[in-house]
Amino acid sequence: MGKWNYWTERSYYHAELRDRAKGIKSEMEAAKQISQLIFNKAKSYNSILDAGCGTGHFILSLEKKLKNDFKYLGVDITEQHIIDATEIFKENKNFEFQLGDVRDLDVEDKSYEVSICSNTIPHIPQIGKAINELIRVTKNDVFIRMLVGDEVLITKKALSDKFDENGEPDSFMYINIYDKNYLNNIIGDKGELFIYDDEFDQDAIMKHYNEHKDIAGKNIATRIVEGNQFKGYLMLPWKIVHIKLY
Repeated sequence: MGKWNYWTERSYYHAELRDRAKGIKSEMEAAKQISQLIFNKAKSYNSILDAGCGTGHFILSLEKKLKNDFKYLGVDITEQHIIDATEIFKENKNFEFQLGDVRDLDVEDKSYEVSICSNTIPHIPQIGKAINELIRVTKNDVFIRMLVGDEVLITKKALSDKFDENGEPDSFMYINIYDKNYLNNIIGDKGELFIYDDEFDQDAIMKHYNEHKDIAGKNIATRIVEGNQFKGYLMLPWKIVHIKLY
């Protein structure tokens, strides 16, 4: 797993998410948008599962938009994120955190009204397992921020200048794009698929890029080119996928 799990390997990312969870840094654009969609589209939101939760930084946006007490479980593959989140949100007993993999959740069936998974699916293998796990543990609505286009592209972005005898990078980031047919084949008859355009503040993204390009690398931090989001040379067709479960 280490070859593609760039979150765990990069310590600067831990500090970035800690500051967001503490409210030191501004909300992520994705957090604001998903919170708004839950408010507008979800059947109910008294319980929320956040797969790939990082340090639980989405909680601040959810609290601001939903304005009600909700049960929250954050699951993340990176142990340091879970340690940080548990410490930051220890005063709220409605918020729990668990070390785990979105492809194999240790959560009972239909135990959360809403599940969210933001900025994770494009960067992992076996997304069918992940999406089916989100469907399994959710009663009503699943929201996923991911890359959706007119074709399926499986891309490895090398994070190291070391390659094996087959030309495979020693360390890499998946940046995978999927199409609507691919998603419908995963969902089957378990729900209805909706795809919403990603809305974002271009100035906020460029501010973040300029602050982080030297730390993260100019080809890792997201930037804006002619109104589109790019990571290095790759254009990122971000969308919000909403699965309304039957």
